[in-house]
Amino acid sequence: MKYLILSDIHGASAELELALSYFSVMNCDVIVLLGDLLNHGPRNIIPRSYNPPKVVDLLSSYSNRIICVRGNCDGEVDTMMFNFPCNAPYAHLFIPKSDGLQKIMLTHGHLYSLDTIGSISKIGLKTGDIVLSGHTHISGRFEKAGGVININPGSVGIPKGNTSAGFATLDDHGIVLYSLEGEQLLEHRFG
Repeated sequence: MKYLILSDIHGASAELELALSYFSVMNCDVIVLLGDLLNHGPRNIIPRSYNPPKVVDLLSSYSNRIICVRGNCDGEVDTMMFNFPCNAPYAHLFIPKSDGLQKIMLTHGHLYSLDTIGSISKIGLKTGDIVLSGHTHISGRFEKAGGVININPGSVGIPKGNTSAGFATLDDHGIVLYSLEGEQLLEHRFG
């Protein structure tokens, strides 16, 4: 199973269309959406290709292959536009590996603190678990409290922190971050 991971689209239809082109190019089976699909939010610029109705159409064509969590800019009225569930605050994936299962928490990144051991244990995380989240629009791999690893695919529509617009893939071997131009930026292999 291979997943295409997208976050922080913020209504950017042209950028989403490019990101979705990698679904077939990279032989993906499922799309994971980490929130902030349509609305740009009051603190963000309006993306150059801002077209929420087109974003709805593009994503809806994959509706039977989407796992989605809600972002802080995803209003209930926005999420009613989709023909797939997108209001969950988090979800989990379990990826087989040689010594068991790799637990991966999917969340947008605005609800759960990963900065203290007490906080991560309250949400059921432990050393070696991975949290895939967006929210900051900054792609990268970040070590968090208690050995939890946070991987952010960055933003499809509004990248920040001198990072490129991008996406990620996830399979049995690990997680790879890419720019929207398809350049591999970072690889995290499962042990």
